[in-house]
Amino acid sequence: MTFMPGQELNVTGLVKSNPVRFSINVGHNMEIIALHFDAHFNYRGDKHTIVLNSKQGGPWEEEQRESNFPFEEGKEFQVRLCTGRHWARLFTDAR
Repeated sequence: MTFMPGQELNVTGLVKSNPVRFSINVGHNMEIIALHFDAHFNYRGDKHTIVLNSKQGGPWEEEQRESNFPFEEGKEFQVRLCTGRHWARLFTDAR
């Protein structure tokens, strides 16, 4: 599937009991990842942190960290990725 500018990707899920982390990867394969979204509940010293990154066939790029963490154990959530020609926006919604 080709992901084109103007399209949206919506992911809906339910956070399980005693979560450690969950990830969403958008890319061609495991070496070319346009978006790595990693929600850390309690993982490697990170608590309630979203880590964003990408890689283009080599090492990971510089990661970005977000402390605004809307996810809760046992609650449904939605992650939405919206794209333009030279931009992408990511939205989260926990219910």
